[in-house]
Amino acid sequence: MNTYAVAQDEDLDAVIVTPLADLDRDVAEEIRPTLMSAAGAGRDVVVDLHAVHLIDSAGLGLLVRAHREAKRHGAQLSLAEPSRFVQTVLHTMRLDGVFSVVDSPSGPG
Repeated sequence: MNTYAVAQDEDLDAVIVTPLADLDRDVAEEIRPTLMSAAGAGRDVVVDLHAVHLIDSAGLGLLVRAHREAKRHGAQLSLAEPSRFVQTVLHTMRLDGVFSVVDSPSGPG
């Protein structure tokens, strides 16, 4: 079973990475190379979280590292459609102000 998908949105000039399961240690480890490569390419990255209901420390750590990598290369990492649980975790960890959140992977809604 594929646990993530990657697409390029030419209109946004962004790479969209979509985890297709909860962002736990196993899924984070699987998508890490793709997400970090996208973040280091200097193009904006959108992580589409519509299928992610839960996130653990490994998934959160990956998002933070990818955000830093994108920023280091002059790009931005945004989160699309985070679940209420993911939003609560971001708020609890005081990361809700770090990530730009969009309504859909295609941009601000």
